Amino acid sequence: MCAAVTAAGAITAKYADVDSTTLTKTLSGGVWNTNLVISLVTGVASSVVYSVAASPFDTAKLTAVLWLASVLIDLKDASYDIGSLKDSKLQTGVAAVAAYLAFA
Repeated sequence: MCAAVTAAGAITAKYADVDSTTLTKTLSGGVWNTNLVISLVTGVASSVVYSVAASPFDTAKLTAVLWLASVLIDLKDASYDIGSLKDSKLQTGVAAVAAYLAFA
């Protein structure tokens, strides 16, 4: 749902010239944009796999890997300063919980 609000806020701001609301301001930028991209990727990937009747596809694992990748890329951009993980507590927390739930 948060991904849908993020997308709707960006689309209406750009194409309909509608001002941001409290909700769209809260759910935009940083971790919310990452959430939108991951939601789109997992949605498309699961649809493609389903349409070709391929082997079982675990969207939870793909989601966890993408969240972990986003944290690792941010860590790399911060010259591997572990303290930078504290700057994005929500993203780091989401990645940790997603990985735990997908692989535990």
